Amino acid sequence: MEGKMKKKISRRKFINHTGSAALAGTLLSQVGMKYAFAANTKPVSLLLGSHMDYLQALAPAYAEKYGVTPSIETVTTPDLSVKLNSAYIARKSVGDAIFVTASEIAGLADKGWLMDMSDFVNDTLKPNGVMENSLTAATYKGKVYAAPITIGCPVLHWNKNLLKNAGLDTEAPNNWHRTKNSWNELIRFAKEINDPDNDIYGIVDAWAGTHSFWTFGALLQANGGSFLDGNLDPIMNSDAGVEALNMMVDLLHKDKIIDPATPTYTWVFDASPSYMAGKRGFFLTWPFISGIANFTEDSAVQGMSGIAPLPALETSASVDGSEFLAIPKYSDNPEAGMQFIEMALSPDNQILQGSTSPWAPSLEPALDHPDVLKNISMAGVIKDSYLYPVDAGFSADRNQWVELLSNEVSLALTQKKSAKDALNDAVKQINASRS
Repeated sequence: MEGKMKKKISRRKFINHTGSAALAGTLLSQVGMKYAFAANTKPVSLLLGSHMDYLQALAPAYAEKYGVTPSIETVTTPDLSVKLNSAYIARKSVGDAIFVTASEIAGLADKGWLMDMSDFVNDTLKPNGVMENSLTAATYKGKVYAAPITIGCPVLHWNKNLLKNAGLDTEAPNNWHRTKNSWNELIRFAKEINDPDNDIYGIVDAWAGTHSFWTFGALLQANGGSFLDGNLDPIMNSDAGVEALNMMVDLLHKDKIIDPATPTYTWVFDASPSYMAGKRGFFLTWPFISGIANFTEDSAVQGMSGIAPLPALETSASVDGSEFLAIPKYSDNPEAGMQFIEMALSPDNQILQGSTSPWAPSLEPALDHPDVLKNISMAGVIKDSYLYPVDAGFSADRNQWVELLSNEVSLALTQKKSAKDALNDAVKQINASRS
């Protein structure tokens, strides 16, 4: 979720908008982007996320245009990996177009289970203004295997009340992503806010389990580092990585300006209550928190929660959490699956998606559209975040090595290992798991 939802999607609005010229001309007939001269009117099936109401609502518009109503099955994000892998091992179709997360694409592509969408991306999405860095997760060994339907990555939220009470500039964080080494300013502000005796801490985050990966990845890339090199070999134990992890350790043990329970928080809603209660200065998490913080009646920071891209070291950076649509190898009707994806990612429907749902579109012109900005007030922040690195080491075994890395990061955060030893051991374990 990316913001406050103010409207509901209506069948009439989708039908009106999807009758655009972009969909009235030639249609893509296969993922290799050979153009067809007639629409595909055969049955089509979709596997969509259970949260993707905005895509499910396209079914009447698709039926209006192509004379067939898509068959839709939904899946929760946690169940997606098992469902796809079990089906494709058995060479069964679970949809002609499917929902995939950033973390799944490379693994599916490596097994040959996704069709190449490079032509569609290059010939249609790029000219339409797709955010280039949103394609990072979809790109594997030089080919693009999925199309980003909605984008989002962790950003910076701050409690303007606490900044004001400490005599700090409440709007300064808006510009930190443009300012080299502004992480130092965040730390300085957090120290001014910090008051543990009154349960007030400068920063809150979620670092339990694999969640530390997001903040470590942001700091790693902000410091000029990467998870993997061009050959997809692990290099997160670089000097940039060691410095990034040491920053996290220092926040917890040296500066003591981060909520001491941060290493126990496994996801955003573990960490958010203290921020909503007005007790935390900065919160590094997903954009949608801004809508909850600013617009819910029980929020102590209602109307006073700022939002901006993450601060910079050498640059600002974050870690991609976008969602995608893809065409599986075992699709029964890939041409119709492509028709649905093209419809969903048309400029008109991207604007409609952003103006009637909480899910930020992936096309830059849609993110800039007044109707989208009215509905998703932080759309500009999301767009600006994608002007900076958002890589997350998208290899075929990403899910496996993220677990190994996170375990070692946890040992550093609890001071059972130095940052350098933890990251060196993580790289050794990743390499061993691949041998």
